[in-house]
Amino acid sequence: MKNKLLLLILTLFTIVANLSSQTSGTYTYTGKPRYQIVTKKNGVFLSNINIELYPNIAPKHTRNFDSLVSTHFFDSTVFHRVIPGFVIQGGDPNSKHGPKSTWGYGQPWQPTVNAEFTAAKHLRGRISAARDADINSANSQFFVCIANQPSLDNSYSVFGRVTSGLNYCDTIVNLPRDTDDIPYDTVRMYISYLGSNDTVPNAPLLVQPANATTTISPAYVILKWNAVSDGVIYYLDLSTDPTFTTIIKSHQTSLLAYTYTTGMLSGTKYYWRVRVNNGGHFSAYSPTWDFTTTGTASGINENLLNDNVISIYPNPSNDIFTFSNLKKGDKLEIQNAIGQIVYTSIINDSILNVNLKNYEKGIYFYKIENNSRSLKSGKIILN
Repeated sequence: MKNKLLLLILTLFTIVANLSSQTSGTYTYTGKPRYQIVTKKNGVFLSNINIELYPNIAPKHTRNFDSLVSTHFFDSTVFHRVIPGFVIQGGDPNSKHGPKSTWGYGQPWQPTVNAEFTAAKHLRGRISAARDADINSANSQFFVCIANQPSLDNSYSVFGRVTSGLNYCDTIVNLPRDTDDIPYDTVRMYISYLGSNDTVPNAPLLVQPANATTTISPAYVILKWNAVSDGVIYYLDLSTDPTFTTIIKSHQTSLLAYTYTTGMLSGTKYYWRVRVNNGGHFSAYSPTWDFTTTGTASGINENLLNDNVISIYPNPSNDIFTFSNLKKGDKLEIQNAIGQIVYTSIINDSILNVNLKNYEKGIYFYKIENNSRSLKSGKIILN
């Protein structure tokens, strides 16, 4: 009996060690990794669901999923939760052999993945990470959105999408189920790696306002662009400088337009451009368009957008960025290139030192706000 207990302890220790090593390594992707989910019932093949993940948007969740596939962790797990018009969910190790009352609760030895909330939306077919009340508690469980679910945006981590077989997801979600949304028919999954989708998205085409327009009111400006077929997140830059050395506004969105109702200057030429992230690659920037405002500016004082008022030094920096000429009570927020917030602070003095030494090198975007109004935004570069 003791020998059996010792063997069980050693087995669990090995599982934990292996799972920990899966999430701690460094993975390099050439694009979006693709997988096939083979579904079976009582060992009989039912259908395939093909998916691709978004390492350019949710790298931690992509690495976690990929590492679990490589050890066949998902094989014989069940789609244990089905809610028509909402989601199908699976990936719990308890569903391999445990009683149904344990399905969906996971195991305490499973490594967790920190949240990666971005501008990516929970659209039909999108794959997202299941979690409990702790936003950083995601592990192996994932769900597929059967319909658009805007209530989940910015609360759950989108990390992929279904590329084919979504009609079979509709079949799974409509299986007869009990009061806990567990289907009576057990549909098991077996996941294998297929390859990589290395498609680079096309640059977005700008639509509105027409290039070189000179009759735009600064009180209300709408910037629009066309959709890119596989686009997930769009990145808009706005500047009074055609080289975009100083960026007045950097915005990330899943929408195809952005509206300014405050902060624009009168009689000023603005330059704007957009690029898109398809989850695996960024597109090139669109051609730069410009427009010139007329009339009277509304909203914040024009001096607040003057680059001599709020300054950052040094930029680029190896670690510490000093923001000066700040106003107490304003808010500073810094995001990385994929839209994740890495730093936020309420300003308590005119000078604020921000240390990004422990973050990955690259471009970061900052914005300074007062009562949810953007006073200044731009980019900083960490060497």
